Amino acid sequence: MLEANLLLVLAFIWGACWGSFLNVVIYRWPRELSLVRPGSRCGTCETPIRPYDNVPILSYLLLRGRCRACKATFSPRYMLVEAACGLLSLVVFRSFVDVTDPETFANGFPLWLYWQTYVYLLVAITFIDLEHTIVPEVATILGAVTGLAGAFFFPLGLRWDAVIGLAAGAGFLLAVVGVGHLLFRREAMGMGDVLIVGFLGAWLGWRALPFLLLLASIQALLAAGAAQIYTRATGQKNALTLTTQELDERFDEVEKNEGLPPHLAIPFGPFLALSGLEAMLFGTDWFWRLMDAFVSSWLT
Repeated sequence: MLEANLLLVLAFIWGACWGSFLNVVIYRWPRELSLVRPGSRCGTCETPIRPYDNVPILSYLLLRGRCRACKATFSPRYMLVEAACGLLSLVVFRSFVDVTDPETFANGFPLWLYWQTYVYLLVAITFIDLEHTIVPEVATILGAVTGLAGAFFFPLGLRWDAVIGLAAGAGFLLAVVGVGHLLFRREAMGMGDVLIVGFLGAWLGWRALPFLLLLASIQALLAAGAAQIYTRATGQKNALTLTTQELDERFDEVEKNEGLPPHLAIPFGPFLALSGLEAMLFGTDWFWRLMDAFVSSWLT
């Protein structure tokens, strides 16, 4: 029992450490900075962060989210990412690894490591898109390639379902982009979203795609509504209340939607990523049972 609990603690610590690295990726990649050099430092006073001040979660709590040198505040996103990655690592470990059975442990441990790739790529995509309204193509392509490779490598892989999922997911959203451009003369969604759905399809298979798109759309609408209420109450804008014109100004593409009425430019990537994590954690069989029951009741 003690060994089992120790493994769970180690799984959490492992994930939190990767979350610390993901914070580096989330901050530096969109700014085209090296992920290796220089080492972590305060963004205000440039003081290097000592190793004992860089312990995931714990250091943030002990320092109350401030720089030891200049007392500047750090974004709570740092601790949030570390805690989320720790918890997700723990949940995935519990899903694939049976610590009481050596044979199952040996089979499940590689799967745990493999699915962490999926989790960490989605976490990075989520926070980069929320902060910068861009989707890192390298993350989506790496995710799609890894998903396809795993589908053929692991005994329980989805194999050709993964290939169909990648093609169907990316193909469907690409069609949506094309139709939106033809009908409304503007992008219905970005190419980054197309790549994310292809990535998710490669890991989860084509049957998960309706679930992913429906759940992501519902959650995006709910979050955008809440963000609008918050902005009207406080006067503070956020990533979910940007308009197409404001987004064009950010990327110096003012002529892109010139002459068209402004509308909300909700970053869809984070909600696709969230639905992808939910599909991994809870599966999609229940969704199809619910759809079957709904269709049956509607037809009778």
